[in-house]
Amino acid sequence: MSLTARLGLAMAAAAAVSALLAGALTAPLLADASSDALRAPLGRQADLLSRLPLLALTGPRGEAVAERHDLEVGVVLPDGQPQGVAAVLTDAELADLEDGRRVSSTGTLDGRTVLVEARPGRGGGAVVLVADDSIADAAARGVRRRVLLALGVGLLAGLGAAWVLARRVARPLSQTAAAARRMADGERGVPLPDSSLPEVRDVTSALGSLDRALVGSEDRQRRFLLSVSHELRTPLTAVRGYAEALADGVVPPEETPEVGRTLGAEAARLERYVTDLLRLARLQVDGFSVEPRDTDLAPTLRAAVAAWGTATGEVEVVAEVEDALPLRTDPDRVRQVLDALVDNATRVCSPGDRVVVAGRRVDTGVRLEVRDSGPGLTDDDLAVAFDPGVLHERYADSGSVRRAGSHGIGLAVVRQLVAALGGTVNAAHAREGGAAFVVDLPEAAQPTAAGSSSEMTAERRLDT
Repeated sequence: MSLTARLGLAMAAAAAVSALLAGALTAPLLADASSDALRAPLGRQADLLSRLPLLALTGPRGEAVAERHDLEVGVVLPDGQPQGVAAVLTDAELADLEDGRRVSSTGTLDGRTVLVEARPGRGGGAVVLVADDSIADAAARGVRRRVLLALGVGLLAGLGAAWVLARRVARPLSQTAAAARRMADGERGVPLPDSSLPEVRDVTSALGSLDRALVGSEDRQRRFLLSVSHELRTPLTAVRGYAEALADGVVPPEETPEVGRTLGAEAARLERYVTDLLRLARLQVDGFSVEPRDTDLAPTLRAAVAAWGTATGEVEVVAEVEDALPLRTDPDRVRQVLDALVDNATRVCSPGDRVVVAGRRVDTGVRLEVRDSGPGLTDDDLAVAFDPGVLHERYADSGSVRRAGSHGIGLAVVRQLVAALGGTVNAAHAREGGAAFVVDLPEAAQPTAAGSSSEMTAERRLDT
């Protein structure tokens, strides 16, 4: 059964119960009101007749008065003897009249129930008027019919109002349910109904928040998958380059151990990325772990230069690295940052250009730089360099194949990773003529709110 039908039935039941209660409470009140309505004029006539001499109300004269006024008239003589309809009075009522008190009661006369109104006379005795109670019953039945008709009309109006109100309440909920089903089918940005009811507004507001959260989550998932493919490409390129060199026999025997170590290192990086993917699949979170430890970043930088020197071919990749760069950080994530920056540089460079990977000690820790002699960035580009997709969209229609050839996620990944490592990254103009990206990793870097020291996530997600 639909919500509209249930609400309508509930409201209709409430209206019916209200009508029944009103009828049950009104019925005895109507009977009393009818009797009172008949008794009041009977009492006024008794008051009027009590002013007349009793002799005028006895015998043929009394019968004429009763017929003229359509009354049943009786008297109580001064000696206390009832005559005519006054025989309906009880001894107690006769005593009340003798004491000068009025009598309003109900009695039985000739087997019928009558209303009795008696008034003491001026010279003694009393005037007694009776009226058949069936007259009051007939009047009460007429009033009851009118009241029942009014209650029936009110009930029908209540049923109609209940149905309209039920539809008004249920319509936005039905529309909200339809919107939720569209969202379940994968549609996003579904318009939601508006309602004047606060409870319905709360439901639609919550569903709108869910819709926005789903859009953000799915966007993070999509960007994360793009970033994973982006990160996997670098070690795969290095492994393929060294494998082809070994297959072609261009690697001297004395360099074979070094090539093997490089291949092993790149394979270990691939394994780390695959492990990340498996962990994310099991935990259903979209971020990478960061595991700080005491390390020397100089070998990490040189390994990155060696790998990229083989992978890039016509673009020269050189190192400007101090002998030792001790720091407590995660070298694997630093390598990931370097790979993303070098990959970004080599993609925009032309054959013959140069990419410099530099590392040196500074007062606050270690500073890493990736500079190139490529086309560089404008001042406006520097302001949005780390915003995902902005540079890609900016140069997509410029005719620059290299500039428009990526999804624009590498630099955004770098920003998230550096933030998780506790550092900062900035874009600038390079002295080589291209772009420079400067990464500052502080001493005893503390993880950001992205996670804990043993297992933290890069902003809890690599969502760019």
